Amino acid sequence: MNKIKSYVFNAYGALLDTYLPFEKYRDELGENALVIYKLWRAKRLQYSSQLSLMNQFTSYDKIRTYALDFACTVYGVESEEIKQKILKAHSRLVCYPDVEEVLRMLKKEGMQMAVLSNGSPQRLNSTLKHAGISEYLDGVYSTEQVHCYKPSPAVYEFVGEQLGLPRNKICFVSSNSWDIAGAVACGFHTVWVNRYGRTPEQLPYKADHEIKDLSELFAVT
Repeated sequence: MNKIKSYVFNAYGALLDTYLPFEKYRDELGENALVIYKLWRAKRLQYSSQLSLMNQFTSYDKIRTYALDFACTVYGVESEEIKQKILKAHSRLVCYPDVEEVLRMLKKEGMQMAVLSNGSPQRLNSTLKHAGISEYLDGVYSTEQVHCYKPSPAVYEFVGEQLGLPRNKICFVSSNSWDIAGAVACGFHTVWVNRYGRTPEQLPYKADHEIKDLSELFAVT
C-alpha cells in the first residue's frame, strides 16, 4: 500500500457485471445467449480498434449498438425490442458482490480512485451511480476525452496526467488482459482481475499480478 497512491479501474468487467442483461433476457435470446454476449463483447473491441485505425472516432454508444446488431444477426435474433432492452439494461448494471467493500476499504486508506473506460462519460457516470459506487471515485475518465480508444497509449497517458502521479504510483486494474497490456506498455503497475479463468494475451506485456476477484487486491498491492 505504501507504493501505490492511486487505483484506476476499468468499469465494465472489473467493477460492473456486464453479463446480467443477457441473463435477464435469456428466454428471449434462447440457447445462444452466452455466445451472443461473447461475440458482442469481441465485436465492440474490434470495431473500436478498427475505427481508431481508420481515424474515424465514433461514440462508444454507437459502437456497442453496431456490435450488438452484428452478434444478434449472426444468431438469428431479429427483434429490435430485445436489442433495445439489452442496451437499456447495459446502462443499469450492478457491481460484483466483492466490489463495494473493496472500494470502501481503499477509500478508508486514503487512496485516490478513478475509472478509465471506453464508455461515454454520460453513460459511465449514470451507470456507476446506479450501481451505487460513484461516491468512492475521485474521477471518471472516458476515451471520448482524447478521441481514441484503449489500448492507445494516448488513453493511459491521459489518465496519468489527470491524476498527476508518476505511472509507477498508479495501479491499473482491469478484467481485460489486452487492456492490461496497454497499461503495462505505458509503465503502470497492473492487476488483472481474471474472474472467469480466461487465457491471457500472448504478448510481452504481462500483468504484475493476477487475481480471481477484487477482494484479493489487498494481498498483491
